[in-house]
Amino acid sequence: MSLSVKNAVNGKSVKPQRTGRTSLPQTSSPAPDLQSPTFADDLLSPTELAEIWAQRAYALAQEPPPAVTGQTVTLLIFRLNSERYSIEVAHVHEIYPREQLTPVPRTPAFVAGVFSARGRILSVIDLRTFFGLPASAPNHGRAQAETNQTKIIVVANTDTTSETTQVEVGLLVDEVIDVQTIFIEEIEAPLTTQDGIYAHHIRGVTSDLLVVLDLNALLSDKQLVIKDEL
Repeated sequence: MSLSVKNAVNGKSVKPQRTGRTSLPQTSSPAPDLQSPTFADDLLSPTELAEIWAQRAYALAQEPPPAVTGQTVTLLIFRLNSERYSIEVAHVHEIYPREQLTPVPRTPAFVAGVFSARGRILSVIDLRTFFGLPASAPNHGRAQAETNQTKIIVVANTDTTSETTQVEVGLLVDEVIDVQTIFIEEIEAPLTTQDGIYAHHIRGVTSDLLVVLDLNALLSDKQLVIKDEL
């Protein structure tokens, strides 16, 4: 038996089509926007574009900095006032928090006192006073914080011979910051003096103004007179 339905528009009989799937009504989609996208260059004036391209050309024309190679040195970096100083890690034996120092009479002002380091009685040199650096402005809160950061770095010279003995002292610094390895070529020769520091106490200065001290020269300074006085 065949079935027929009437077309709702013209009343004609139409046989339904048998298909394996149901047809969905066609919908019209909006036409794609074929216009070119707007780039940042379209928002810049010719003068601004020319300046940007000139800067890019200049940057590309620069030669890369030569790679630094060679021997390295590992430094312990510490702070005196707002400046950064460093010594070779090879000189460093121990680091202690600031303890109660015992004053030593009839010693220079840069001698902060003595303290016991694992049973060894060591003199402590206040580097800030020894180098003639200005004292920090009085501020009770900041002074307490700085006291908590103050450290004693136990160091010794490394240029001992059969005729000389090793000198071991403590260095009083405002704060120990970091340990860093750099190329020796990065250490530039000191000019003359820096903030009152004698030039022969300085090994050099890096490009980021890190002062590298010559500890062997420092401990051989006649002002210290370690063996006789301290």
